[in-house]
Amino acid sequence: MGLSCFNAGQGDEWLKSLNKGVWIPFTGVFGQRLEETVLYERRYGVRLVPLVVEQCVNFIRERGLQEVGLFRQPGQSSLVKELQEAFDAGERPSFDSSTDVHTVASLLKLYLRQLPEPLVPHRRYQDFLLCAQKLATDGTLVLGELRSLLHELPVVNFNLLNFICQFLYEVQSYSSSNKMSGQNLATVFGPNILRAKAEDPQSIMGG
Repeated sequence: MGLSCFNAGQGDEWLKSLNKGVWIPFTGVFGQRLEETVLYERRYGVRLVPLVVEQCVNFIRERGLQEVGLFRQPGQSSLVKELQEAFDAGERPSFDSSTDVHTVASLLKLYLRQLPEPLVPHRRYQDFLLCAQKLATDGTLVLGELRSLLHELPVVNFNLLNFICQFLYEVQSYSSSNKMSGQNLATVFGPNILRAKAEDPQSIMGG
């Protein structure tokens, strides 16, 4: 997963130094620009990722890491929609022992999928794609290039990508139980993290 390219807590000082007087209107969470969500949620304390992501990940860590088909098996669509609407209404719905792990996993995927722009911005798509192709042939020589690309991402994108990758690394460490290898997770999450702006067949196959 290339976790050595990340530094935990990257961007924390940037968030703390933001102008305290900025007013961000609340227009929901799903489908909202990542930076605006992070800025708005400062009222709950400085954090590096949106509350919905943090809450979903924490719940899955506690209850679902060994769940077979995690992130591949769909959750309850009606409950996913209900939770989405609650977050979009400014609520902070809680998950409990009766909450289905696959529903929470589906909610997390939905949040990433509905970001107006993926975590790797469209303008950097080709750069990351070329770097990935080089990594496939000679990983050690290209790690420096990958680090540079990662640190050129907007800070909020970098922080969320860091958070998600560390979590997915943890998920795949339980692959003997959940049957979700790194490749399986890449298949599920890849299109939500790295995708071309123009959804033409060549771009899709390249990604």
